[in-house]
Amino acid sequence: KSSSVSSVESLKHTPHQAYWAEQQNRLPLPLMELMENEALEILTKALRSYRSGIGREHFLTKELQRYIEGIKKRRNTRQNVSN
Repeated sequence: KSSSVSSVESLKHTPHQAYWAEQQNRLPLPLMELMENEALEILTKALRSYRSGIGREHFLTKELQRYIEGIKKRRNTRQNVSN
């Protein structure tokens, strides 16, 4: 068998293998939700600190607020889809 033939055959299997590799690397949903909740708790504490330290109108405070809202929105969307 020539090396070019074997490389072509391996390419035929690549999408399938890539799919299964991706599936194996995904976090189980309950673990993902636990990590997300923990991250939200940490970010919310940071937001309180930003508000008291640099002010509500500072761009970092506003950016963090938008980021937290985005996480909550994605979480709520995912929960509504699964119900």
